[in-house]
Amino acid sequence: MPAVWSGDPLWLADVLRAAGLDVRELPGWRDRGHGDFADIRGVMVHHTGSDGATAESIARGRPDLPGPLSALHIARSGAVTVVAAGVSWHAGEGSYPWLPVNGANRHMIGIECANSGTSPSAPHRTHWPDAQYVALVRSCAAICRRLGRSADRVIGHKEYAGRAQGKWDPGAIDMDILRRDVADDRGVPEPPDDDYSDILLKRGSRGPQVAELQRRLKAAYASYAGNLVVDGVFGPDTEAAVREFQRRTPGLVVDGIVGPATAWALRLRVVSARA
Repeated sequence: MPAVWSGDPLWLADVLRAAGLDVRELPGWRDRGHGDFADIRGVMVHHTGSDGATAESIARGRPDLPGPLSALHIARSGAVTVVAAGVSWHAGEGSYPWLPVNGANRHMIGIECANSGTSPSAPHRTHWPDAQYVALVRSCAAICRRLGRSADRVIGHKEYAGRAQGKWDPGAIDMDILRRDVADDRGVPEPPDDDYSDILLKRGSRGPQVAELQRRLKAAYASYAGNLVVDGVFGPDTEAAVREFQRRTPGLVVDGIVGPATAWALRLRVVSARA
């Protein structure tokens, strides 16, 4: 059985920092909030609607809705700022199977990401810098580990409030993919394990493994690989997409070659010749 966490998560900064994140603490965060949490059941993800929204604005709130508006703010640089330990007004009206109707604020840790969201129909991760997305994944994973909860306890505001409020945040985030990435998160991609140790793909490589690489890049990293052709041939376009992925992922060498570490970061396991 998972632990039941009640009261305010004063452990947030320590848990996130232990996960290797770039953590900032907004002064006064431990005493900021709209009262105390009840039992904490998971994490709810949002985008702010603006790339430039600051942690201070999340703490301050809006004329119609006083802050704090979430516990965490994640900048496009990947910096994670702890805004509040108490309840935040982030969820509003809505429902989800394991949450009280219109009552999620006292049960869910809210994360606001400084992002426009692009549009409700944009491909996964469009306009989401890798640094910001990786920080989101690792923040959710770290909190779930502390709560003793699975990645299924990470939900989007759109999943809770879409019907009640017409919310579509976080935009350009496929929540099923995000939950999979949270479940897979192990921190910095070193050292790779045996599932990835035999992978080596580079310019000139061909076959189903290359096609799987192209599919993974195209589906999950559309901002710079959305036009990549899935043809099983490791050509210049595939190499360019790999280099861009490596450039945006901490701990990887930017060489355009998919070795064990890059394969680990992409979750690219071995594909058989019959795949």
